Amino acid sequence: MTIDTKVTVIGLGLMGSALARALLKSGLRVTVWNRSIEKANSLNTETVNVAGSLVAAIKASEIVVVCIRDYEATDKLFRVNAVEAELDGKVILQLSTGTPAKAREAAAWIISKGGSYLDGEIMGFPDAVGTNECTILYSGDVEAFISCKRVIDAFGGTVQHIGEDPGFAAALSSAVLSIYFSFLFGALNGAAICDAENVPLSLFKDLGISLLPVFGDVLSRSVDMISSDAYESQHSTLKTSVGALNQIASVGEGAHLDGRFVECMRKYAMEGLEAGYGSVGNAVIFKQFSRD
Repeated sequence: MTIDTKVTVIGLGLMGSALARALLKSGLRVTVWNRSIEKANSLNTETVNVAGSLVAAIKASEIVVVCIRDYEATDKLFRVNAVEAELDGKVILQLSTGTPAKAREAAAWIISKGGSYLDGEIMGFPDAVGTNECTILYSGDVEAFISCKRVIDAFGGTVQHIGEDPGFAAALSSAVLSIYFSFLFGALNGAAICDAENVPLSLFKDLGISLLPVFGDVLSRSVDMISSDAYESQHSTLKTSVGALNQIASVGEGAHLDGRFVECMRKYAMEGLEAGYGSVGNAVIFKQFSRD
């Protein structure tokens, strides 16, 4: 029997249930626990072991996958004497939402109790778990990562162990989510402009999708500029971008749209312009976001 033949899943929300189903499909022996045991009904109870308590769930397996609301909720469940006594020799794979600092704190605490810790960030929705579309970032104990191979493989898709620092996965996930939400809010603002000006939304959607490679190039060039601390650009200057943002703001104002999103971007660009960066690329605004 390999170390990852048996696995426990703590938390049966949408994501936790998807993880448990993927593990069951892979042929692993799965134990589950959730505050509301009724959620286990969504699983095949003939093949899954539904634990009657958190302590029993942790006892049942060498690997414990945690997927609940956040690290604070995990602490409330785990930092009690009866649970702490069961952590020695266990691999804790944390797939809940958390910050880099919380991940490092959790790793130190689990290690102090004799366990191993691996932090993971799922970059997708529950329906992607177990498919090639699932991307999960892992950081922390390399040996724990290796020992969890069958579990990790069951989740499918792209697997990346990005470093031994347990906070790396949460940090990189937050960085990518920053792109996601900026893109989403930008798309919603764009849709509002089209709707106000009676431009068919289908045209907006098709043009936006066709330009995705351009957005990728912008990301690549910007990161290269930041990495080299050299912001000269042959593509666009901050001064030009301020003009474009002023135009977007004017269009929104004329259509009586909520201008707060555009104004936030315009404020950053104007501050960069006032700092003397008008003749270089937009990536120079990194200096306003950075702690340096």
